[in-house]
Amino acid sequence: MEAFHLLSRGGAQFDKKRFKKDVKLFNISTSIDKGKGVTRPDDGELPTELDFFKYAQGGPTKRKGIREPEQKAKKAKVSSEEEVSGTSTDAKPSTSMPRQRVTAKGNNVPAPLESFQDLITRYNVPPRLLDNLEHSGYLEPTGIQVHGVPILLEGRDLAAISPTGTGKTLAYLLPIFASLGAPASSSNDDTSRGVRALVLAPTRELAHQIHNECLKLAQGRKWRIVLFSKATASTLADKNVRDKVDIIISTPLRMVAALQAGNLDLSNVRHLILDEADRMLDPEFLEQVQEVTGACCHSSVRKAVFSATLPANAEKIAMGMLDDPIRVVVGLKDTPLPLIAQSLTYVADDASKLPTLLQYLAQPYNPPVLVFVSTQPRASSLAEELVLSGVQNVDCLHAGMSMKEREDAISRMRKGESWVMVTTEVMARGMDFKGVREVINYDFPQSVQSYVHRIGRTGRAGREGKAVTYFTNEDGPFLKTIANVILQSGSTVPDWILKLPKPSKMKRRDMGKVKRADAVNNARRIGRSDAIKKREMIAASKRRKQKTREGGSNEADHASQKGELEDIDAQ
Repeated sequence: MEAFHLLSRGGAQFDKKRFKKDVKLFNISTSIDKGKGVTRPDDGELPTELDFFKYAQGGPTKRKGIREPEQKAKKAKVSSEEEVSGTSTDAKPSTSMPRQRVTAKGNNVPAPLESFQDLITRYNVPPRLLDNLEHSGYLEPTGIQVHGVPILLEGRDLAAISPTGTGKTLAYLLPIFASLGAPASSSNDDTSRGVRALVLAPTRELAHQIHNECLKLAQGRKWRIVLFSKATASTLADKNVRDKVDIIISTPLRMVAALQAGNLDLSNVRHLILDEADRMLDPEFLEQVQEVTGACCHSSVRKAVFSATLPANAEKIAMGMLDDPIRVVVGLKDTPLPLIAQSLTYVADDASKLPTLLQYLAQPYNPPVLVFVSTQPRASSLAEELVLSGVQNVDCLHAGMSMKEREDAISRMRKGESWVMVTTEVMARGMDFKGVREVINYDFPQSVQSYVHRIGRTGRAGREGKAVTYFTNEDGPFLKTIANVILQSGSTVPDWILKLPKPSKMKRRDMGKVKRADAVNNARRIGRSDAIKKREMIAASKRRKQKTREGGSNEADHASQKGELEDIDAQ
């Protein structure tokens, strides 16, 4: 090939007229003899892969084989089938999302939607709302939207369990906007005054994301949608301002603080939504959620809980809060989407995880990658180690950071400036980063629900994803629990893992209680502690020297201290 390149640069030409007979031997006709099924050579150009002079001068490099006409016909056939069936290879959330099995149980379950257009004929939903849907890229409803939207529009309570990335947020926001009808600011009806819809989320980041989705649906109307914070809480203390608010999105703690301070009235709330309900109904948030629920005392308030996972105890609490609810399950309960390729990777011990991750990131990967760890100190430590090891565009996010730091980290993630994001469970729930293709569980998940939510950050809206989970000998007793989830979602698991004994109920409770060091690199941690001791010794010596000067100690003491300082410097 190098020789042909040199000849082409020197102006060498191939006389095809002179070697016409030889050219015919290499020419492939696009026509086929009828009835014989064989190709017939005709006059024409050499195939691209044999015309080395044309190749060297920058011509097409894709080789076209003898079966090109058949491939074109096959491609045309596939395209026509896609057009007839109405499917598309576009990456839009509404068109690429595969339909899953949906189970709806309850009294008088409403009929599911056929399309978003059904909302106009069945429920008189304003066309502007559908225009906003289309403008945002939502062309066809997903499984949870097909069943959940009619249930909420007909005034029923709902418990919805649907995998991550299947459009749960839109499934409750769309009925809220359709039911409210018009903003409070454009209505003279006293019943429209005050907050009419409340959405509770476990983290500030998720609440911010829900707020952004609300703004998409609110285009063209003067809806007052509030992302609750300290600043908005003081503003809403004014009743005249509060009466013009339509929807509030908040975390439970912030909402309870406003209620106890008397700065908020929820007596006119008609729609109460608990997003990530399994987290909201665990002991950490349950008391706060119950206080907020009690404050929503309107006679016709409708409640709904949404989550990708809902353990039995949380589901029991949820069903007790709802009035004659309908339970909708998309796919298999507590099972991630089959689009996520899941795998388990054994590492000898906790110290071996860092080299394993560095080796993984040294090979080609699809950024951004989310790396989950168990604690805040480990997140900071791992991010620092990756930077020191030369990994580019590493970022960190956990609840111990300030709000400004967390917002900046998420902003960099959305802009594509972060290639590797090290985080804790704060990013495991509800956060939607459509570009995330890979998730790495650096530390073993704390529960089945934690695992499902973590890997649910990838494989969203019909896209494929990849999830890798590291495990050590300490994680062995809990391995089969996660392996069963992997099997249910369609991925493969080694046979030896399937032969492991099933952990007892008491053992499963210890799943998230494996103690791990705050520093992921033990050698560096020891080095830091030695440096800290050295700095403390130097500081103590300086203090003693200063005290000696002030007190006028004898020369022997000075000599002793000087020798001590010299010893420290030598270290």
